[in-house]
Amino acid sequence: MVREVEINRITQLLAENPAGLTIEQVSRQLAINRTTAAKYLNFLIASGKIEKRNLGPAKIFTLSPRIPLSHFLNLWQDGIIILDNNLLIQQVNDPILALLSLKREDLVGMQIDKSPMAVMLTPQGMNHLQKAREGHEQLHVVQFMVQDQAQHFRVKMIPLVLDHGEQGLGIIFEQVPHVPETSPEPDPVKETDTGKILEKDEFERRISEHRKIEKALIESEAKYRALVENITEVIFTLNDQNQITYVSPAITNLSGNDPSVFLGHPIQEFVYNEDIVPFEKGLERNRRGIFEPFEFRFLTKDRAVRWVQVSGKTLPGKEAGIGYHGVIADIHERKRMEDALRHANKQIILLTSITRHDILNDITKMRLSLDLAKNETRDEKLLRFFEQQETIIASIQHQINFTRDYQSIGIRPPQWKDIAERFHTAVASVPLGKISVSVDIKNTEVFADNLIERVFSNLIENTLEHGVKTTTIRFFSEPQGRDLILVYEDDGVGIPVDEKELVFEHTRRGRISYGLFFSREVLAITGLTITETGQTGKGARFEILVPEGMYR
Repeated sequence: MVREVEINRITQLLAENPAGLTIEQVSRQLAINRTTAAKYLNFLIASGKIEKRNLGPAKIFTLSPRIPLSHFLNLWQDGIIILDNNLLIQQVNDPILALLSLKREDLVGMQIDKSPMAVMLTPQGMNHLQKAREGHEQLHVVQFMVQDQAQHFRVKMIPLVLDHGEQGLGIIFEQVPHVPETSPEPDPVKETDTGKILEKDEFERRISEHRKIEKALIESEAKYRALVENITEVIFTLNDQNQITYVSPAITNLSGNDPSVFLGHPIQEFVYNEDIVPFEKGLERNRRGIFEPFEFRFLTKDRAVRWVQVSGKTLPGKEAGIGYHGVIADIHERKRMEDALRHANKQIILLTSITRHDILNDITKMRLSLDLAKNETRDEKLLRFFEQQETIIASIQHQINFTRDYQSIGIRPPQWKDIAERFHTAVASVPLGKISVSVDIKNTEVFADNLIERVFSNLIENTLEHGVKTTTIRFFSEPQGRDLILVYEDDGVGIPVDEKELVFEHTRRGRISYGLFFSREVLAITGLTITETGQTGKGARFEILVPEGMYR
């Protein structure tokens, strides 16, 4: 009792002096002789409660940073039991309780060989326990039933010094995976009434293999954790209720918040209110297996907004729509630059529109002047001259009108277009007469500029102008590897071999023709290409190549 009081006094004194004290300082402040102080300090070092360091010739004693033993034990994944020297259970950690489906009060205070833990200790195991009490560390492997399944454990018994200097034991139960035998010969075993102790060499081999696998997994996890935690994009996972279950540290740079702020919260809480509906639609499409990035405005710590882009899919091994993991990329600067470019483009368009309007007004005045001049003369030579001027003016007007159409290319962001629907709309805008139209494309969308209808209108107008004997127009699709081919063909006279590329130039046979030139430029915005592959005399055939990812 006296020793316990003195130990508590020394411990309290060191706690009040975190920089540390010498033996003389402890002896003087507690009014005990130096020998007694040294004895208690050495005991506290042995029990792990204090630490000693040398400072010149002096020995400085400081209190060890400690956490409660029960908390420390729960940091381990293996099952741990602490016994006193009488084999009474003093502490158990949570993993061993979970393994045996027991409560702490079912074990603490009981003698181990009379507790529910007895099932884990064979008679030979008790012999190991006795040797550990004598100060000899023990190691053996046992097998016993857990929830009607045979489980193998490597059991390590370690002599300990408990609080107040009493002797004790620590028992560690490390679960070992069962490795099926490659040899037809059965393992030699030693059987007892309560379990089996398998040959040590064989299990040591299995344990060695297990530890190699475990080391490889730890290294792999460390590598990918470093990757995840150091990339600038944000990696996150959601559960079925759209609650955030993981978010990488990069979220701090994006939002100003610590990752812990997001955990357990629905991700919609961090989406700008006006963007919630398109965000949920994009998330749903990803969950249905449609790998399509989508954009929205993300709320930061100070409730400002930043544009981000998300792409992701259902968690691996889950059914479609279950869970979600994705990547958030910060596109705020890109959006800002796009807005600046869009504003500058609007200014240019406004200027060119005003200029074009003024030029067309002047052309109208020129035509009126020519009409008046034609009415004032009967001179055939002058009349022919006036007709030439009218042709030139008409050409200028056509070119000016083309600039109006051309400046519209790329004004609006490309969108997914139902290609059959857009083709039907183009057909309705052109008078076809007796030409029949066949469309064989269903449920197909193409990522294209808003002027895609003009592309189809130009193809139809090209047929009307150059097909001569056309009676039928067909529009259909064909797969080509992982790409898609949209085919437009007619049964007219076709295009001569030496003109197949010229049809896409703005001048053909000495005539200005912007239609197919314009069409190729519109398609190129989203990476689509167009070629003419028909046979002369059998009709024109235009093939539009849609790369993988540009159709769905």
